[in-house]
Amino acid sequence: MSLCSLRSARRRLGLLAGPALGIALAALFCGCGTTPPESFWEPTKDDSAAIGAIIEANKAYFKMSVAEVAMTYCDSALPGSTATIFRKELRGNPFKPRMRVDGFQHVFLADSYDLKYTFIANIDSTETETTCTVTLAETIPGLFKMHAYAHSDSLRESLFFPSPGETLRLPFYDTVMTTVDTVVDKRLDGISSDGCVLKKEGGQWRLWKMSGGNRFYAPGPEDAPYILYYWLLSRDRTDTIWLRPDTTHYGIQRFFSVDTNNLQLLSFDRSNFLKLSTILTNLGTDAANYLYFDGKRFEASDTIKLDSVSPGIHRLYVEHIPAALFWEVKGKYTATIWGIPIMVK
Repeated sequence: MSLCSLRSARRRLGLLAGPALGIALAALFCGCGTTPPESFWEPTKDDSAAIGAIIEANKAYFKMSVAEVAMTYCDSALPGSTATIFRKELRGNPFKPRMRVDGFQHVFLADSYDLKYTFIANIDSTETETTCTVTLAETIPGLFKMHAYAHSDSLRESLFFPSPGETLRLPFYDTVMTTVDTVVDKRLDGISSDGCVLKKEGGQWRLWKMSGGNRFYAPGPEDAPYILYYWLLSRDRTDTIWLRPDTTHYGIQRFFSVDTNNLQLLSFDRSNFLKLSTILTNLGTDAANYLYFDGKRFEASDTIKLDSVSPGIHRLYVEHIPAALFWEVKGKYTATIWGIPIMVK
């Protein structure tokens, strides 16, 4: 495990990834570089063991948790999948199968992946604080299962002759759909990045700060939708969750204190509620959004009540999926998910 010096965790806006996913993940989480100071502090074997124990003890805070235990209903009138759009798609490209779905399920292959982490330790030269920045990463394989209730049938093969002596056979699909009752599987492959800061006080390490959110990209950041920000409504305020932080908004690329006396995480009491409002992405309205909280999936229009939630840190996941994913039979799962730590009091 390589060590290098960093700025104080109080001033850092991003994370530096280690060997787990290399420089690419560092660029994903940081968004910009940092200039290291001249000195660094090297942890002992006991420090490394203690840091590992803290991460293991808090693993539930950092692992992605959007996998449903069973197929769950979704609104079949998805954005971008109206009857007009379907008629256009069916007639405009009869060589691609189409479907209508009313339920889906994420299935993570839990036995095939694990939470990996690397850390970079530093000492604050001005405040003599010993801190450790931990980068956490998951490479998650799985399946995205959809229940189809309508499907375009293959009618025949069409022959094409792109060059002399070459014959291309393509299936030709009907321009109307028939009723079916089947499950369609798509490959789910993605990467998730997150981070936290530990502090050593009185010879003991403890969790000090968490990042404003983890990010999941499938199949990768270059091909997944891009989320710039969204609005999170509650009873008495609106929080704007940005990708990159600034001085006035909550950003997922910044660390926030989890200390009880200096809590910086988004915090709500149990009499409150959460609701997704405006979300700004590169897909606009041609996408579907879903919320995951306390082990349950919600439609984007749902209001999440906190009265039955146990006090403590929970993740609010916002999933942004291209609408075409739900009506194109072939292809892989594509989506972006932000997981925001929420303190419920």
